[in-house]
Amino acid sequence: MAELSTLLGEREILPKTLKPLHYDLRFEPDFEEGQEFQGCVNIEIQVLAVTSIIMLNVSALKILATFITLPDGKTISIDTAHLLFDESKEQVIIPLNEELKQGEKVILKQNFTGSHLHPSEGFFRAPYISPLSSVQKWMVATQMEPTAARKVFPCFDEPALKATFSVTLIVDPHLTALGNMDVCSEIAVKGTNGKEKKAVTFNKSPLMSTYIVCLCAGELRYIETTAFRVPVRVYALPDKNIEHGRLALELTPRTLQVFEKIFAEPYPLPKMDLIAVPGAPGATENWGLIVFLESILLVDKEETSAEAYRWAGSVLVHELAHQWFGNLVTMDFWEGLWLKEAFADWAELHAWETLDPEWQMWENFASGAYQEGLILDANRQSHQIEVPVNKPSEIGQIFDAISYCKGCAIIRMMAGLLGVDVFVKGVQVYLKRHAYGNAKTGDLWKALSEVSGKDVAGMMETWTRHVGYPVVDVDETAGSAVLTQHRFLAGGKAEEEEDTVLYPLALQLRSRDGIDTDITLHERTRTLTIPEFFKLNADHTGFYRVAYSPARLEILAQNAKAGLLSINDRIGLIADALAVAQSGRSKTSTVLALLQTFNEENNFFVWKMILSALESIQQAWAFESEAVLASLKLFKSHLVSKILKNKGWEFKKDESLLEQMFKALIFSHGRDDAEVQNAAKEMFEKFAGGDDKAININIRGAVFEIVLEHGGEKEVGLSRYSLHQWVSEFVTQY
Repeated sequence: MAELSTLLGEREILPKTLKPLHYDLRFEPDFEEGQEFQGCVNIEIQVLAVTSIIMLNVSALKILATFITLPDGKTISIDTAHLLFDESKEQVIIPLNEELKQGEKVILKQNFTGSHLHPSEGFFRAPYISPLSSVQKWMVATQMEPTAARKVFPCFDEPALKATFSVTLIVDPHLTALGNMDVCSEIAVKGTNGKEKKAVTFNKSPLMSTYIVCLCAGELRYIETTAFRVPVRVYALPDKNIEHGRLALELTPRTLQVFEKIFAEPYPLPKMDLIAVPGAPGATENWGLIVFLESILLVDKEETSAEAYRWAGSVLVHELAHQWFGNLVTMDFWEGLWLKEAFADWAELHAWETLDPEWQMWENFASGAYQEGLILDANRQSHQIEVPVNKPSEIGQIFDAISYCKGCAIIRMMAGLLGVDVFVKGVQVYLKRHAYGNAKTGDLWKALSEVSGKDVAGMMETWTRHVGYPVVDVDETAGSAVLTQHRFLAGGKAEEEEDTVLYPLALQLRSRDGIDTDITLHERTRTLTIPEFFKLNADHTGFYRVAYSPARLEILAQNAKAGLLSINDRIGLIADALAVAQSGRSKTSTVLALLQTFNEENNFFVWKMILSALESIQQAWAFESEAVLASLKLFKSHLVSKILKNKGWEFKKDESLLEQMFKALIFSHGRDDAEVQNAAKEMFEKFAGGDDKAININIRGAVFEIVLEHGGEKEVGLSRYSLHQWVSEFVTQY
């Protein structure tokens, strides 16, 4: 074991002595008992350095037999009792009686069994009820990310250890088997139970990481389109309405075409399958076979809220972006998670500018995910974008708003500094240079620097390698302003030892003349000459907060009314004012005064930010006197009253998704209005009387809540029953 310790160091990774070249995999899942699968793997391995052991990843598998074909063609059997398992590190050592030399190749063959009982991980089973017999049946699917491939087959389960894959699935003749690639052959065979089965073999894959290998099988139906140059199919079980996959089927070809144009790199696989799997963990970007939770892939537009419909589209485009960011070019190790997740977020949002600019996805980001990143990174317990990862158990902890939301914000900031066109050209160089391989953050900086002629690493490494971000305090005097940056913490002022990093800030000063992109703040303090109208961090693209005086906030609110601030500017102004007050740097009354001036606002995402700010204030003051709480409630009612009357709660057939979301938002927050309460009661009574269409799907939850809060004994009793019934039906359906 001394050799093992020397080879690995602190990080729990495999030694650099061996490299997998190709996997030949064969699986026979169990659809009757659904508990265990049979497997066989042949791995062609290249020797990179002299070694007398083969080490690879194994977890929760029972190894039945091990054979090694040596460079001279001789095959030897290794007694299972001689294998050295380290369960905590999920590794196995196969000792050899001879040394393998650099440049040689060996083939490792192992027969094994594994469990279908890992919940939504590994090679898991998923139950459904047959619509014909009402009998419970099973399908099987895989979820490998980040380190569950080792629960499915012995492998070199690290992102950089890419190989090609040939996979065979043995299933009952009437079942559909799917893999990353298209079908190469299908032959009749005898299963291990002696029954007639078929062996479905898929074509050899390109070089890829283990975590995006995917297998699915079951009684599947599909719809398909030829709108893209390779087949696109949506699969689902027979207990689901396959026609609900039309959104995905229509959106996928368009998205692939957009990404091919943006990245100047063709989608490289011969097909694109999307499959709905009960109990799947959200969505996973397996190359050529993306697995979705059923409610995300299968959406009935008539029975799905506008917000849920948009979410389904957003998730789909994000996973398709991964076919390039993550699958074609993969991070070298998991500390580079942001290279795939943040880039998939950015690529998705950028693609929507072509797919449907009316969805206003950048505004959606500014009021949602962007704020999530800022809120999480304002805590002392936050972490860097590039966080060291040493153990498999640590990987899941970084799938959070820092890797996704802050990462995407940093990419957007960088694209703005370089110019989007220049940035995209740099990304194209990066993808082409590292296609079918792996990359580190430095490789991205290098490609962007080459194209832009700027020191991108110098501009960006502070953001990826340090925790937190700054707040810029604006202290105005006649005609000038002193700008000072300090680390922003939600819990109050940062201590001196916490405030050592100076961030390179592009101030993006907006004035009547446009946006000045050349003004920066790299030092602690700088004095600027300012015009009468100005706003820092134009369009809310920089990852920092700005703290203005109450007087300047009042002026900016009037500037917003005059149309001088963009939607994102208005979102950022409110979000920053709230965060600054929450940290103790200003008063709640300052935020309320700002919000009061937005009573004529007409953008959904700005209102989303306004109402989110009000909710935060009400929560913060929840333990104050009844008089204070009543005043806050009255303030909100007065603020919402005008937009509530303008929007109403009648939903028209051809209304845009944003307009539906807007009406639903305002109706939900207008629950203290007597007309809203009466309307909710009337809709609920019709619904409880059997009229399923009485409550529009966008406000169904709000109606139940309002009736529960304001109804009498009869309404509350009925509402509780109907809400329970509706939730039960929803869960059964989705």
